[in-house]
Amino acid sequence: MSGETTLPEGVRTEEERLRFLVRASRELALLKRDALGRRARDLLIGAGSFSEFSLWVLDPRTEVLFPWTLCNTPVMGRRPRLAIGQGVAGVASAEEQPSFHPTLAESQYVQEEWGGRPRNMIQGVLTLPLRRVGEPLGVVVLTKLDPTRPAEEDVSFLRELSIQLAIALGNARTHAEAMREKVQNQLLLELGTKISVSLDTNQLLEQILDLVFQVVRYDAAGIYLVDRDTQWVNQQAIRGYDANREEAVRTKIGRGLIGWVAKTGRSVIVPDVLRDDRYVNARPQTRSEMVAPLRAGTEVIGAFNLESDEPDAYQPEDMELLMTFASQAAVAIERTRLHSEVLETRRLEEELSIGQRIQRTFLPERDPKVPNFDIAGANYSSGIVGGDYYDYVRITEGHLGIVVADVSGKGIPAALIMAAFRASLIAEVRNNYAIRTVFVKVNKLLWESIEIDRFVTAIYGVLDIQGRKYTYVNAGHNTGLLYRAASDSFDTLDSTGPLLGTFETATFKERQVEIRPGDVLTLYTDGITEAMDAKQELFGEERLRDVIRSRKGGTAAEIVRKIRETVGTFSGGQLEDDLTLIVIKGQ
Repeated sequence: MSGETTLPEGVRTEEERLRFLVRASRELALLKRDALGRRARDLLIGAGSFSEFSLWVLDPRTEVLFPWTLCNTPVMGRRPRLAIGQGVAGVASAEEQPSFHPTLAESQYVQEEWGGRPRNMIQGVLTLPLRRVGEPLGVVVLTKLDPTRPAEEDVSFLRELSIQLAIALGNARTHAEAMREKVQNQLLLELGTKISVSLDTNQLLEQILDLVFQVVRYDAAGIYLVDRDTQWVNQQAIRGYDANREEAVRTKIGRGLIGWVAKTGRSVIVPDVLRDDRYVNARPQTRSEMVAPLRAGTEVIGAFNLESDEPDAYQPEDMELLMTFASQAAVAIERTRLHSEVLETRRLEEELSIGQRIQRTFLPERDPKVPNFDIAGANYSSGIVGGDYYDYVRITEGHLGIVVADVSGKGIPAALIMAAFRASLIAEVRNNYAIRTVFVKVNKLLWESIEIDRFVTAIYGVLDIQGRKYTYVNAGHNTGLLYRAASDSFDTLDSTGPLLGTFETATFKERQVEIRPGDVLTLYTDGITEAMDAKQELFGEERLRDVIRSRKGGTAAEIVRKIRETVGTFSGGQLEDDLTLIVIKGQ
């Protein structure tokens, strides 16, 4: 093609291009954000006649593009941003095919997209949409030193490279989300522990500000209380303000963003404080602000405020996290402001609300439908927030992770420990470690994070759907019961390692069982076997075996329901502990 530029000599033949693609796939596959952006830049520039690389990534929650790399330079933070349809990258994000622009029309030019470079200095622009399973992930923007259109075979090769980048980008996003959840749950676990032992409110609020900063960055922050008598909003703990202007932070309820939130009980995110009439300028550098109410039951007792020197710094997910910390702060504040009897009642109500919300988030919405097996699980609450947990983790099309676990204790601490256990388990499972290695890593995290008298029992295994085998580790959990239809007998899935969180260097052994047609595997927590009747007699394992045997011909869901009904009848309808179980029946 006359006048067209071509790929470098090193990757011109089909064999050389294939070899280059294989190398690119291998090098990009497991890289995280910064390393992925740098390596993608080097590969895409090295594979063509382009000299400049930008990588715009789509935030699926806000549908806004932000750069990981802009004009060959890594970008920290999320600025600048492009809306869908805005600029070259914003338009390309909604497309599926590469697009080449010799020059840019005025309607295509957005100054921030090019780092401030004038439009007449931009030429030879190629956009490569990044998609995975039909969903947009972002856009690669390449530019040349001249407006000459590249050869079609060169564009096709760059598109193949962009497909490998899209796969790597999806992997990096999945890993980042898992690690973010893991970090957040660890911080909530740490906060729950500190709240349970701290008697100094001021010290506790300072610790809360420290923990919030680890997941939501701010340049100034404060936790404020409403004086019921004067209706003034006064600081309780503040950061980042000029010591000479601290009096400016004090405001009447209803005035300023903090006073507005304290009056209305509504949270607010302000992308640009200079455009909001409610803003009171207590700090000249502030450009954006986020404020959440502090609630004690239905009463607003104050506000939690974060400020940033950057415009548009906060997103809805940041507010969700701030609201969680705000609820924790409110519990601590009320402890010192209310009479001890009233405080204790409200604290228990708050624990129940938060604990149940946390517990609901990590229980599965539905049972999996897989060949060769009928699977059903359930958690029956006793009305007290416990640490029971069960889940299904889809590993591959033919392998399903199945876990049942129990945390010692009740309330928020138990729920938060279980949340940390779940987050770390899922994160390690996604790293494709052997089951015993997953438990070694999870155990180390719990040992470092929880109090000495806390622990987790769990049985986790991987179900080979076609091979009909369940490979598991039992960390001090109740013995799993495997009913054998052929012999009308039971095999047991006994403990293969210690309680999680009790020994730093604990090791675990893997075991494997085969689940044949008609066999029934039951995994459960001690709320079933330790349920008691009026005579204080335990329900026990033998009664559980009898129920399983009597309902062996039913579906997995029917067996689950019958176990619940039998335990309820035995205990007089009053559950002292949660009942959690999973039934796996071979078909």
